[in-house]
Amino acid sequence: MKGGFLKAALAAASLGLSYIVPALPGSAQDETGAAPVAMPEVRLADGSGLPFPLSRYKGAVIVLEFWSTSCGSCLRDLDALNHLQGDFPGRPLVVIPVSEDGGNMQAVKAALARQKLTFLRPFADPGGTAAQFLNLRGLPTSFVIDRQGRMVFQVEGAQPWNNAAYEKRINYLLQAPQ
Repeated sequence: MKGGFLKAALAAASLGLSYIVPALPGSAQDETGAAPVAMPEVRLADGSGLPFPLSRYKGAVIVLEFWSTSCGSCLRDLDALNHLQGDFPGRPLVVIPVSEDGGNMQAVKAALARQKLTFLRPFADPGGTAAQFLNLRGLPTSFVIDRQGRMVFQVEGAQPWNNAAYEKRINYLLQAPQ
């Protein structure tokens, strides 16, 4: 059963389709009715390769995107996320594009520069430990985390991040109390 689902999810991703993974039951709900759960603590690397905990950004709405430089749909997704980040200047929204390219920060920086993604900074998941811990099934995969550090939803596949529906949802999360 699990193998069949994984094959279907990978096939959908290869066609550019997405799959929204429902959040687990929790105590609070956002405007869509999805129940957020605490986001597990993961360690990532910043653009200089220094490790940091994701909790560094607690208090901000986080869009955590796992991607690869060899993934075309990932690059299109990053373009939409770049626009989303740019649409909320001065607001506590942090888009964290986490490369799954084995910690090759030069390739990540070059890919971001080539795509002219000026609002995004490079991050990495050396060794793929965060991806493994979060049970990623494919790329791109994104997690949206509220200001309290709870995962509101997870999406697999490229998304229209800079459309009105996502912007409304992000705005709702930004207005929620800490």
